[in-house]
Amino acid sequence: MSDFKRKVDIQSVPLFVSALPVLQTLKEAGHEAVFVGGSVRDLVLGKEISDVDIATSATPEEVKSLFSHTVDVGIEHGTVLVLHHHDSYEVTTFRTEGTYQDFRHPDSVTFVRSLEEDLMRRDFTINALAVNDREEIVDYFNGIEDLEHGIIRCVGNPMERFNEDALRMMRAVRFTGQLGFSIESDTFNAVRTLKANLERVAVERMKVEFEKMILSPHRTLAFKAFVESELYQACPDFKEAKETLLKVGEFPLDKPTITQAWILFVYYERLSIPQLRKVLKNWKSSNDQISTVLTGYRTLLARLEKEWDAFLAYECPEDLAVEVEQLLAGIGRVEELEKLKTVYQQLPIRSMKDIQIDGFGVKEALGLEKMGPIIGEVLQALQTEILSGRLANENTEIVSWIRNNFNESK
Repeated sequence: MSDFKRKVDIQSVPLFVSALPVLQTLKEAGHEAVFVGGSVRDLVLGKEISDVDIATSATPEEVKSLFSHTVDVGIEHGTVLVLHHHDSYEVTTFRTEGTYQDFRHPDSVTFVRSLEEDLMRRDFTINALAVNDREEIVDYFNGIEDLEHGIIRCVGNPMERFNEDALRMMRAVRFTGQLGFSIESDTFNAVRTLKANLERVAVERMKVEFEKMILSPHRTLAFKAFVESELYQACPDFKEAKETLLKVGEFPLDKPTITQAWILFVYYERLSIPQLRKVLKNWKSSNDQISTVLTGYRTLLARLEKEWDAFLAYECPEDLAVEVEQLLAGIGRVEELEKLKTVYQQLPIRSMKDIQIDGFGVKEALGLEKMGPIIGEVLQALQTEILSGRLANENTEIVSWIRNNFNESK
């Protein structure tokens, strides 16, 4: 192993600057302390940094003794949340880990004083980097070299790393899309060998990584690696979807949304509505996500048969309709965004709540003593009449129309 150090400029990154006092407090107390992980990787790559993590030789109790405001967020694994000047930082003690019986959590954690031992347990060389307060990068596993060559490589034996946490295989694939890198051959072969272990991972964790793949700037690379590594076969409802996944990855849309990707998957798989619901439930999607994808899919199918009209626009929120139009363009149909915009601008109502009468008003117009099923029938009929343009959305006209077309006997 090499101990390659390279200077970087952390003073130009506000997140590092604001966290430096925490690092320095630990150092002044005689402890080693460094920034670690993805923030260091992104610093080297010149990418935007969203948060910073700190690793230290100090034990959790020693960390807590140095700061007046801390929270035990994962103290059994050595992590303490330090609150400093309205910001919070995860400070984790250098540690080694035991075996992983559940393919996610180590059965035991041992606190150590060695940074090298701590970095040795991490997933990939590009994430096993540290930077100290002298702005020197500490690199025991040639992570800088792998960054320079665009390679995703496990720290140490990839079979061991993936047996520890099977989700790391999804992370390897996701990083190809996030960074535009390729997976090193031994690491790639280990994914193919151990892919079945992914089935033991909670679907919610898989879903986070899969949807990050969708949003990644090099989506095509990620989906290609996902398929070629055969990792997709261990995911819910994907075993027979090889060609569909490749199509989703290659779809000619620069930045598809998660909703668009799921609509495409359902479209290329030619799923029925019940099948769509089943797949998304198997992927632990929320009811809101299922409803949105369902509406988008129905709208896509309708748009393949006809142009936009008031009825179609009424059933689909405008932002989702725009996403559907983008998919149609990718499928090879003529995009009608301008017509779509016009239709929405001319919609007399966007929902039932916009109708200038409510259920109580209908009851009064009909002279009913109490509410009943007829109220819903009238409101549905009003919706159709107003959307068709045959009836103005004005209370007096609506009341007159109700009295002319419905009566108490109904």
